[in-house]
Amino acid sequence: MPSFRGQFSHTLDKKGRVSIPVRFREILRAQYDDQLVLSPRDSGCIRAYPLLEWERLEENLKKFNKFSRTVDNFKRMLFSSAQDCTLDAQGRILVHPELRDRAGLGEKVLFVGMMECFEIWNRESFLEEFTPTGDKILEIEEELARLAEKQGI
Repeated sequence: MPSFRGQFSHTLDKKGRVSIPVRFREILRAQYDDQLVLSPRDSGCIRAYPLLEWERLEENLKKFNKFSRTVDNFKRMLFSSAQDCTLDAQGRILVHPELRDRAGLGEKVLFVGMMECFEIWNRESFLEEFTPTGDKILEIEEELARLAEKQGI
């Protein structure tokens, strides 16, 4: 089953519309539908979930302790700012101003594949933060190795 991967530069128009990359649209139409849920992330981007993946996330969150303040705060943060949207006939979505502002999106955006979802970044912010360097790659690989060992992978 294909997953969202790669980087694609696009332009956000003055109305807040942006074209979903063709590759991502093909995956949406083949595996999901034209429904997305957009949610801002603390890292300065917007995460776009196909509706089915968002519903899976909801099901997983239902398994957490319903009396946990941390769980309540996370759900409050996640669901209060989530935005439902549908691809239009041209394959575009409308990103509401509040979400654009929270993510610091300007005219030039970058779509970043994240397997079961994708992110929309301010292009310059992403490149500053995630341009791979030898040290950064090594640091991430070491952390992943620790996580894998902890989870028995």
